[in-house]
Amino acid sequence: MKTLNIIERIEGEAKLVCTWKENKISDAQIQFLNFRGFEYILNNKPALDALIYTPRICGICGQAHLKATAEALENIYKSINEPLYITDKAKLLREIGLNIEIIDSHIKWFYIFIMPDIAKLSKEQKYLKYEALKGESWRKGTYAASESIKALAVFAGQWPHTSYMIPGGVMSDPTLFDIITMQNYMDQTLHFLEKELIGTDIEKYFSFDSELDLDTLNATLSDFKNLCFENDLHILGKSYNSHITLSDTSLFESGRIEVKNRLLVDLSLIDEKDINTFKINEQKKENEYTWAKTALYNNKPYETGPLSRALISNRKLIKNIHKTYGDSVFTRVMARMDELINLVFITKKLIKQIDLSQESYIPAKIDLKDIESATSISTVEAARGSLLHKVTIENAIIKDYDVITPSVWNLGPGIGDKFGIAQKAIIGADSIEKAHIILRSFDVCSVCTTH
Repeated sequence: MKTLNIIERIEGEAKLVCTWKENKISDAQIQFLNFRGFEYILNNKPALDALIYTPRICGICGQAHLKATAEALENIYKSINEPLYITDKAKLLREIGLNIEIIDSHIKWFYIFIMPDIAKLSKEQKYLKYEALKGESWRKGTYAASESIKALAVFAGQWPHTSYMIPGGVMSDPTLFDIITMQNYMDQTLHFLEKELIGTDIEKYFSFDSELDLDTLNATLSDFKNLCFENDLHILGKSYNSHITLSDTSLFESGRIEVKNRLLVDLSLIDEKDINTFKINEQKKENEYTWAKTALYNNKPYETGPLSRALISNRKLIKNIHKTYGDSVFTRVMARMDELINLVFITKKLIKQIDLSQESYIPAKIDLKDIESATSISTVEAARGSLLHKVTIENAIIKDYDVITPSVWNLGPGIGDKFGIAQKAIIGADSIEKAHIILRSFDVCSVCTTH
């Protein structure tokens, strides 16, 4: 028996086609059917135009794509031994901007999307506060997200689709008043997290070292834990338990984990496969069912995202939860919420470090038009995981632009006898509702998957 369900309330939409055996899912296809083609659009465009195009790949993680493009173009200069000088001020504003975007995304994803789905598994009246549109917690989460993102607009000018990062720095020169305003928005976000999400002050939360500590709370995280354990979400949703992070920040460390061993990452071993992917101007083959490609590292599937970042960066609470419950839905979602809390805390610190006396932008000594040919790669940690941009230019014209998004790592189809990351996680679920939640635990984005 097969069932087909439309997955909505994501960035775009997808189809989940499940095959059942003995009342459990034995196979799953995640179908992304809306092709967008940014990599083709960018061909033969002026290199700097990519700073406008790539942030529009996604309406949620435009900061990540902008940062990846700016740094890929900067790495062009590095490849010809003419590296640009980027001030600490510009680096901080880039990281702060990206952090705020991730904070906004995590709050929206949890309160607007996955928590309402998990709450629907229960018939208890107390969980109606998480109901989409009607629930009090849903509305509070929506408001908190909309307030947090204002901190970014203070110096980025707008959100989404900001374009303030360029090779050499940022086109932004915040004032002391702007810095205070940004801090105020982050203070509001922290207050929301302490009151609604964790139900205690952040210092006490940072002392937690197991899921049992969540039982001492009277807030959303304790409700979330109880719902997960009542519905086996601490058991379901497990994949290969292999993890990858491609970039370093103030909070994240790059690396990969395979069978508990932490290893270095070699970007040359990353590859995309399109065996089960539709092709441009070609007749559809029987095995092709999606526009999503599959990202592999050394021909192996790896999960990317907040859980991977927490494990590779050795964050205590998530590491201990993972020891007991593996890469389950419960662990994966907890990792994202733990990341949210840590990001707000560290972003407040980063804002204080901005030296307003420094330059925001230092121009290159060489024009891109004078670079005959060069290729470079950049990596950025986006809300959903590791993002990679690879660009080849000739005299400032793009000849090839390749984007490997977190969604391609997590949601791409399997290859041969190997399931994709999310495919494997879904197999074994005993209801379509739980299958949806497992898929949603990866923070599904159709538009990034079919960029």
